[in-house]
Amino acid sequence: MSYGVTASYAVNKRLRVRSGINRVNLGYNTNNVVSYQSIGVSSATSTLQNVSNNSNTNNSISNAPTEQLSLISADNLSSKNTNSLLKTSNTSINQSLGYIEVPLELQYAVLSNKFGVNVIGGFSSLFLNNNEVFSEAQDGGRTFLGEANNINKVSYSANFGLGLNYQVTKKIDLNLEPMLKYQINTFNNTSGDFQPFFVGVYTGLAIKF
Repeated sequence: MSYGVTASYAVNKRLRVRSGINRVNLGYNTNNVVSYQSIGVSSATSTLQNVSNNSNTNNSISNAPTEQLSLISADNLSSKNTNSLLKTSNTSINQSLGYIEVPLELQYAVLSNKFGVNVIGGFSSLFLNNNEVFSEAQDGGRTFLGEANNINKVSYSANFGLGLNYQVTKKIDLNLEPMLKYQINTFNNTSGDFQPFFVGVYTGLAIKF
């Protein structure tokens, strides 16, 4: 979910420069994870181990509760491992992220009549303001694990999209904008080739002054 306000400046009849501020809420899920407690382990720490070859939360949870909890990808769990484990259960990892987004984009009008078509490109600065990691069991139970410490406080995205607008009156347009935002420098330590992006369909009213 994303919401916010954008302002634009008309350079000429076809080209606009626009910026604004948005609140963005994102989430990543890692499935097929087994949570367990190890026999004979006495340290009260919470760790995330080998969750997935493509997981962005590998060994990177901090501020977790004191209950001993370890997690491992079910693909990496052999029958030998199960002999030394107790209280195993299948679960998934949910990572909830929130950002304040400040975009800077160019909007070019391909068609500018009562019905308009625009091409949009630019980038956004993303300022992290929410970072939580949960485990979700098959029975519906949800446990707060802490926060990921491999998330950069400031990251960026490359933005590409198409803008459709319909002129309701001379002062008001109705907009619809499918956008692809490819995240850059979001994580500082990942395993595999995890490269996040998100697709949004933005809609709203534009008021001309």
